[in-house]
Amino acid sequence: MANAAGVDDPRDHSGADDQSSAPSTAKTIGRFIAGWLLGYLISCVSSILFFILGHISPHKPATTGVMWFTALYGIFFAVIGAVAGASLLRRHALNIGAAIALTIAAMAMWSWWASPNDAHWSNAIAILLMAPAAQFGALFRRSDD
Repeated sequence: MANAAGVDDPRDHSGADDQSSAPSTAKTIGRFIAGWLLGYLISCVSSILFFILGHISPHKPATTGVMWFTALYGIFFAVIGAVAGASLLRRHALNIGAAIALTIAAMAMWSWWASPNDAHWSNAIAILLMAPAAQFGALFRRSDD
């Protein structure tokens, strides 16, 4: 607010400054976590349903055809999950994609470690194909605003 001399008073706290239009940190963190969780759950739940409904054991040897179909299916839903998750906070889409990708890879590595005597083709697909696909999917939702 200007005083009698026409100079802005630095003590004016009317809320009409640039900070009022910036989103709050808590809201940003909440939307980031929601985006990460949504994206990961889309990928994870679709994979679980794939194995259950297809009567496929991810820890037993599989045919080449099953592995290829699993890889394509997993890549598709990793991308869909990243696009959906990154849509919640487009300004941080690449960070959400990275969080989803790291979670997919970390869970696959944990599963590999927890079952050292099983076949690991599904873990390799998750680490080498699905995790990078999730990061790539986030590229579709990024924004500079």
